[in-house]
Amino acid sequence: MTRVAALPPSPLAPSLRAPDGTRLAYDVYEPASTQPRAAILMLHGWSDHAGRWRSTAERLRDAGFGAYVLDQRGHGRSGGRRGHLARFSQLLGDLQTFRRAVRQRLGAVPHVLLGHSFGALVVLRYLETQPSDPIAAAIVSSPWFATATTPPAWKLVLARLLADLWPTVPVAAGIDSSALSRDPAVNAAYEADPMVHDVITPGAWHEIQWAQRAVPADQERIDTPVLFLLAGEDRIVDAHAARAFASSLDARAQVAWYPEMLHEVLHDPQSERVVADILAFVAAQRLA
Repeated sequence: MTRVAALPPSPLAPSLRAPDGTRLAYDVYEPASTQPRAAILMLHGWSDHAGRWRSTAERLRDAGFGAYVLDQRGHGRSGGRRGHLARFSQLLGDLQTFRRAVRQRLGAVPHVLLGHSFGALVVLRYLETQPSDPIAAAIVSSPWFATATTPPAWKLVLARLLADLWPTVPVAAGIDSSALSRDPAVNAAYEADPMVHDVITPGAWHEIQWAQRAVPADQERIDTPVLFLLAGEDRIVDAHAARAFASSLDARAQVAWYPEMLHEVLHDPQSERVVADILAFVAAQRLA
């Protein structure tokens, strides 16, 4: 798979400065003639980038929402070492700054968060740690609580050692593109996409594992309505672990279970079902 370094944000693309000075790029999809009913802020998964979620953002825009898709640090056009995290908490600061930028564009419209896989983990942790900055609703797609299969023991031991000795060394993430979607065209495009970096460092893996423990430990802090979009045939993350977590949230969570779909339910051939579930969930929150 061909990989290249991140491209700098286009002069025409909006960008912002994270609290540590890292430049982050994002894409904007707004209705042409009406004020958006709400802002839906989207976070992609690991190795991914904002551009792959254009179709979803356009559907949300066409339904009357403003959709804003962030290239997370170390991904896409944004700054930061490819595939590395120094601290998971940096992502929460990035999201807070992203919200501030969107608020400056739109004013005081409700915010809805939509995170996929790794991005869903960021969204859930943000809901637990930012109680003074209300979120109207959140949608999490295939959240990365655990991988679908356990890595070999030797690989886990090596990752722990390198996290201390060489946390920034690039390692192949090894994401199986054939497990993303039932649409072969989606998978082929992912495989050929030069903006998909397919890298994870031991330091990033250490921080992600920390978050995978912290989110369930602090679940009682979540009081935002959350819709879980879960794929029954997910071969990348453990959908059953996510379903158990959603059940533990009681009335705060709804689950949309797609038994035949793979990891990227919003890139499935029947993704209109998923978008319809999102729109119904958001409508039920009576945001406007």
